[in-house]
Amino acid sequence: MNKMQLRPFNPEDAVKILSWCKDKHTFRLWSADRYRDFPAQPEDVMEQYCGDNMYPFTATVVDTIIGHILLRRPSEDKTLVHFGFVIVDDELRGKGYGKQMLQLAIRKAKDEFGAKRITLGVFDNNPVALHCYESVGFKVIGKGTYMIDGEEWTGKEMELKIMK
Repeated sequence: MNKMQLRPFNPEDAVKILSWCKDKHTFRLWSADRYRDFPAQPEDVMEQYCGDNMYPFTATVVDTIIGHILLRRPSEDKTLVHFGFVIVDDELRGKGYGKQMLQLAIRKAKDEFGAKRITLGVFDNNPVALHCYESVGFKVIGKGTYMIDGEEWTGKEMELKIMK
């Protein structure tokens, strides 16, 4: 496997990232209720990333975009970072890229953001993602129910405590 890098998200990346959500269900697994319409447009992605404390990254291998992740600070607590909008190219899933991208993001959150804790949410109907998060050390700390397109979805809140 070639060396993956996380680089700052460029607006041009949005078209590629959105293309990985081939249907509304996959789109909602990725974005929950954060977008009003499916399919979303690149400018909708840019709207999500407006504001302070939002740090989107694109995962690349050589020059190929293979994944995307958002790091954000959800509160005044600068030791807490939340991961969101985590996705890997649908044609490359199952090859370890998701785990590798998470490991890079964890390192970045720790080394560059000073994170002591990282949180994320995952829907119960996305067991592959749940397994991937557990494989890098995330633990379930809570459960919730969410209305997604008029349906009730259940999910888990997960946390990773950073050791020194």
